[in-house]
Amino acid sequence: MKNFFYLLLLAVFVTACGGPEGEAVAASDAQDETTTTEMVSSAQYNVDPAASVVNWEGAKIAYGHTGTLPVTTGQLMVAEGNIVGGKFVLDLKAMTSTDLEGKKAADLIGHLQGEDFFDVAKYPMANFVITQVQEATNEDGRTHDITGNLSMHGESRSITIPATVSIEGGTLKATTPKFTIDRTQWNVSYNSTSIEGLAKDKIINDNIGLEIVLVANK
Repeated sequence: MKNFFYLLLLAVFVTACGGPEGEAVAASDAQDETTTTEMVSSAQYNVDPAASVVNWEGAKIAYGHTGTLPVTTGQLMVAEGNIVGGKFVLDLKAMTSTDLEGKKAADLIGHLQGEDFFDVAKYPMANFVITQVQEATNEDGRTHDITGNLSMHGESRSITIPATVSIEGGTLKATTPKFTIDRTQWNVSYNSTSIEGLAKDKIINDNIGLEIVLVANK
């Protein structure tokens, strides 16, 4: 009973102190990535790494950190003006910090890339493979719900991301609002909120905030 009340108090404390911005996106078992007939007959748009980026946010109890993940390669398949498939790859070795500089930034990134978190020596890349796309009509301007398998840290999980997609000339742009995923679903559990007895100043929010900008050219 004592442990129950401790965990309840801890959960309230963590919630009250906030975390990364954005709507939580649930993860489930990875889906089939078999190529569909529609994808075979579609046009390919190649992701422009110089114009594409994934912004990230992580948080402890009292403060958070932000940074970027570069998109190295990717293809988006388009049929009849809609995305029908594709994938993109992230280089975790090239992760950056945008709120710290110098040694503090290097120490943070070094820790995130180490075995406690993403273990980039063993798992240097992450990728997202689209498995389903549905059109959406919402007041918030979202045009599509994009479902795909996010693979990182040796684990692949299916998530559905709200996105705004536009095609003008030979350029496609797909952006997401800020959203969060639970890192423990990919076995990244260092100083998780679920660890009983962990000192409050050591707790790291389980949610990682993400925001995706993809630009691709036909």
